Amino acid sequence: MKFQKGTTYYDPGKCYNGYTLWSPLATAMSGADFAWQTHGHSYLMTMRGEIVHEWDLPFPTFYSYLLPDGHLLAGMRTTETFPMRPGLPPHGMGGTMGILAELDWDGNIVFQHKDLSFHHDFKKLPNGNYMYLAWELLDADTIRKVRGGIKGTEHADGSMWSDIYREITTSGNVVWEWHAKDHLDYDRDIIGCIHTREEWSHINDLWVCPDGSIISSCRHLDAVIKVDRKTGDIVWKWGSPSYADADGIQLKTDDNTLGGPHDAHIIPDGLPGAGNMLCYDNGMYKYMSRALEVNVSSGEIVWKSTPQKGYVNGRIPFSTFISGARRQPNGNTVICEGGNSHFYEVTPDHEVVWEYWRPEPDATASPWPVFRCFRYGRDFCPQFAGLPQPDGDPIH
Repeated sequence: MKFQKGTTYYDPGKCYNGYTLWSPLATAMSGADFAWQTHGHSYLMTMRGEIVHEWDLPFPTFYSYLLPDGHLLAGMRTTETFPMRPGLPPHGMGGTMGILAELDWDGNIVFQHKDLSFHHDFKKLPNGNYMYLAWELLDADTIRKVRGGIKGTEHADGSMWSDIYREITTSGNVVWEWHAKDHLDYDRDIIGCIHTREEWSHINDLWVCPDGSIISSCRHLDAVIKVDRKTGDIVWKWGSPSYADADGIQLKTDDNTLGGPHDAHIIPDGLPGAGNMLCYDNGMYKYMSRALEVNVSSGEIVWKSTPQKGYVNGRIPFSTFISGARRQPNGNTVICEGGNSHFYEVTPDHEVVWEYWRPEPDATASPWPVFRCFRYGRDFCPQFAGLPQPDGDPIH
């Protein structure tokens, strides 16, 4: 039996009907050669999977998202290199980009910035500046003190990298930085036993809160952190299964622990669950992924997408890397199971009311994965008024 692609299930009466944006990930493997890909794409589609707008980007695309004025903010990948460039061989690491760009609705570039240490995530700030993640090299003394991870899995030259939050102006001037190495704790921020020692934290997202604090998930620490921008301190940490005691490093994997998480953020005001942290727990220790909502004040799990028995539409969801989850105005959550290019919308009661599988790419197309997808209401930006309506007849 041929496996179905595109929108395979759709219940219009139970969905938050809108447009879904996604981009084929430029390459599937950490440090892989993507020089053969000369450009990228971002697609906007209806609930039935019909593409109604697309952007042809000048570099292979990692992911993109829409701004309220209809502009597209995109992180793109370049193979340009220099000695010790992080993210490319011999220092290959997942998430490498290098180019941040803002494009208008018609695909014209209105802002572009190159930083070959740029990786994973980025945001446009209310003041018009941009913030993104970057890598920096750790010194030998720090590397010796970092605990955990698979023994002997530093880069071949013994190097290890860490993360920076970097804010720039529209002219590309750096106006603020936060260096993870200055705030992580050797005995508390332990690399999980399933991860390599190529990086200490491997931060793979950033979310800027209204008060300026920053939420991020750290894949190698199997945790979500909150950083106070004023002090630089890590003021909240949740999910890490690794801890140190008198007998050494221990591992505890209960329901309150994470395994290689992604897409941590605070649910915005006006949405159900506002103020709670929502992330995609890749479930690397349990071989089962889930979207997870946590009360930041109490640390208690408020909701999870995967029911107790673990099945979603008859299957166990599992993406070993990338992926994300976003709350919708009707209380549903749209999930990107990125490693499988599988998107679905689930109700608070775990009913899947929309499901989409990326059509199989041909030999000239980008590989399978999708880093994140985003659902936008029909009035999100003025340009949507000229598009076909996003909803339609049900698909069963």
